[in-house]
Amino acid sequence: MLRSFLTLTALQLLKCRTGSSQADPSEAVKLRLANGGSRCAGRVEIHYRGKWGTVDDYSWDLQDAAVVCRELGCGTAVSAPGSAHFGEGSGPVVTYNVQCSGNEAALRDCKSASWDHYSWSHSADASAICSDHRFPRLVSLDSQCSGRLEIQFGTTWGTVCELHWDWNDASVVCQQLQCGVAVSVGKGTYFGEGTGLLRSIKFDCKGNETSLTDCPISPVNQNVCTHMNDVGVSCSGKHGPRLVGGEERCSGRVEVLHGEQWGTLCDIHFGLEDASVVCEHLQCGAVKEIPRNSPFGQGTGPVWKENYRCRGNESRVTECPVTSGENFNCSHGNVASVICSDESWSLRLTNGGSRCDGRVEIYHNGRWGRVQDSLWDLSDATVVCKQLGCGVAIAAYTFANYGESEGPVWVNDVQCGGNESHLRNCSSFAMNSSLNESVGVGVLCSEHKQLRLSDGGSPCAGRVEIYYNGTWGSVCDDSWDLTDAGVVCKQLHCGKALDVTLPASCGPGSGPVWLEGLECSGEESYLWQCPSEYWGAHDCSHKEDVKIMCSEHKELRLVKGKHRCEGRIEVFYNGTWGTVCSETLDRQDAEVICKQLQCGPLVSIEYSSRTFGEGSGRIWLDEIECISHESTIWQCQTDPWGQHNCNHREDAGVSCSERKITKGQPKSEKDCGRESDSDVGLRLIGGNTNCSGRVEIMCKNNWSTVCDDSWDMADANVVCRQLHCGSALLATGGAAFGQGEGDMWFDEVRCTGSESFLSDCPSLASAQSDCDHKEDASVICSGPELSSAAFPPTPAEHEDNITSIPLVIGITISILLICEFIALIVVMRRQSSRKGFATGIWGSPIDLYQAIYEEIENIPPVKDPALTRGSALRDYDDAETTDNDPKGDDLLLDRVHDDFVTRESAGGDM
Repeated sequence: MLRSFLTLTALQLLKCRTGSSQADPSEAVKLRLANGGSRCAGRVEIHYRGKWGTVDDYSWDLQDAAVVCRELGCGTAVSAPGSAHFGEGSGPVVTYNVQCSGNEAALRDCKSASWDHYSWSHSADASAICSDHRFPRLVSLDSQCSGRLEIQFGTTWGTVCELHWDWNDASVVCQQLQCGVAVSVGKGTYFGEGTGLLRSIKFDCKGNETSLTDCPISPVNQNVCTHMNDVGVSCSGKHGPRLVGGEERCSGRVEVLHGEQWGTLCDIHFGLEDASVVCEHLQCGAVKEIPRNSPFGQGTGPVWKENYRCRGNESRVTECPVTSGENFNCSHGNVASVICSDESWSLRLTNGGSRCDGRVEIYHNGRWGRVQDSLWDLSDATVVCKQLGCGVAIAAYTFANYGESEGPVWVNDVQCGGNESHLRNCSSFAMNSSLNESVGVGVLCSEHKQLRLSDGGSPCAGRVEIYYNGTWGSVCDDSWDLTDAGVVCKQLHCGKALDVTLPASCGPGSGPVWLEGLECSGEESYLWQCPSEYWGAHDCSHKEDVKIMCSEHKELRLVKGKHRCEGRIEVFYNGTWGTVCSETLDRQDAEVICKQLQCGPLVSIEYSSRTFGEGSGRIWLDEIECISHESTIWQCQTDPWGQHNCNHREDAGVSCSERKITKGQPKSEKDCGRESDSDVGLRLIGGNTNCSGRVEIMCKNNWSTVCDDSWDMADANVVCRQLHCGSALLATGGAAFGQGEGDMWFDEVRCTGSESFLSDCPSLASAQSDCDHKEDASVICSGPELSSAAFPPTPAEHEDNITSIPLVIGITISILLICEFIALIVVMRRQSSRKGFATGIWGSPIDLYQAIYEEIENIPPVKDPALTRGSALRDYDDAETTDNDPKGDDLLLDRVHDDFVTRESAGGDM
């Protein structure tokens, strides 16, 4: 407020300084309108003295805007908004108090205040809207990139007649809206009727313009159009595909749009299922061919590190799961390509588990339609599976097993013998869309199998599961070895199999056990090509489910921070943890990390190891370049894994805000262990102190115990750290501190020892199935910490705690020695006073030693073996005897030792 007031005051004072030409004539000047949707609308910006700046709206009016529109070749001015109507600019304010007559050829010819670089607020930036401004929007209920087309001319919106609209025009609209490429032009009222003005104009775009403003227009006869003829446009979307370099739009190099940049995909992981979805997304029919070796050119943009895992029945690429595929050494020499075919009678199966399972649909007249047949049987289904290359038919459905389609009914009354190669070759193939009484048909083919790894944290680690006969099932570990695991990793494009044990959080599966006794050679492309027992034949339980980890399994964590969303960045790759170089890490990169960890917004970036300490091991990532659309850091552009020019002093760290569980957000069973990031939800019961006992956690307002399966010192250390009880001395099981009550919520806890909270450790969320309270886990910690820190110790502090016990012992011994020395000095002073020393200061070290020896000689020998406790330590001042025993020294030591042994055997304590 103060700054705005001062600015206004300055403008009032300087108004009298307005002259006829206030710009330096020797300086080159550029003019543009920014952030308005086209080059003919937006915030007025001037490039002056090497910088882009804005114009203050003091005295700004339509005459000033008219000069701007004339200078830019944008027609006449229709509006001159101020107050940063198109958003606040940046850089300097170049001028203010502009006073054009309206006839000037350029803004610099108008009277105004001196042109300079003023450091003022941008809340009063001036804008202009010209008559040639044409900005489109697509109106629909659920998408910004498809809908009824409405165009803004100047400040007025209106619809466009379908009779005067073509594919090139639609392509420009999609490009201007940054919505990819045109997919279809909707005719009639597909997106509903508009209201208001119906434009009586025709666009003559070539298709390569970036804005409708650049397209020529011409008037047309409006009488033949009504709002029932409003045109609609569908674009591929903000993360959609396009095909480039082919003879027509349905063939070419596959490119995907992210932000404003198009990039290619690697063909190593681009299969038939992915290609089918690309063709469907672009409304190009079915896949005809997937050519290799980049026949449509290599492209110039980035090769996106994205591995699409489409099932083949999705309607859009954005519906497919995506994982990173950065380790395939891909270049522009092997980018993905596809040739789609919109020829009639192409087949597909939709809404099933893969492209070999689902509802039968036929492509005809540019649309996918249904097949309906109440007599559909296995012979008909066999022809469909054969035509699709999906093996033989396992089942033929004549009911809505895959849901009902909204498309037209193209075919009914199909009668095949089972030997035909295409459905259209069957003896009866009626095209009659008027018969809708029969039901939809579906097919399950023998080649409908899928493979996945579940509950391992990524698609490249977890329990091996196969989708077969409509059900996900597991694989038994009988005779399972690393060769079998290698086939799984290869099939899933997950690198090599690692000989590691997965965390216990990857628990047993459910459903059938599909395969047992696999004997792969390692050359197979699919797991089901390996010799094995028959499908479903086994003698295994789910405790024997196979779990594996592949080299492409990746994890991300932040360590040595105050909570899970703060700390040094560490990534798990190829079976080991490593760090990230901070050299080029920027805000966009760090925001992706916060997003991936499901934390809140980014708070800060640490560019050195000063705050969170140096890591160890490999430095995995360097030169990270994210553009913020990525959901994981693995999708960002980086140097190859392990290649860097950094050291651990440059280990990167980030601080994200913690994302709290909000009301109404469901909690998982595992959240029971962490009601908050404190010790409120954790306690030790049954011990002598608060730092020893049975481990109990708060869950749903009830205390529960932890199963001792896999319980070890690493788990115990995390408990002690969370409770501020130092380090763990003992991790016990078997209900060492008595059996608890209630539920057992954690089982197979597998902490690394660096976690700040027990709930951060991998575990099975419930131990009800194979544990009882005889297996309650317990902990004995070294004791309460001396510091009352607000936060639990970091892993670095935990390492310091290891030395705490020896340190305490050393200090104790030192204190005892000091006390002994003081007592000895007191004795010697008393002795010296009896011998006639004048002062308490020893004349020399020899005098000191002599007094010590004399004092020892005056200690009487012990003669009574029944010495009472402490008699060997009586005050030396009570010794009056002057007898000298040549064995006195030895007798004293022997007697003291004997007394110690006697009292120990009698059960006494020192």
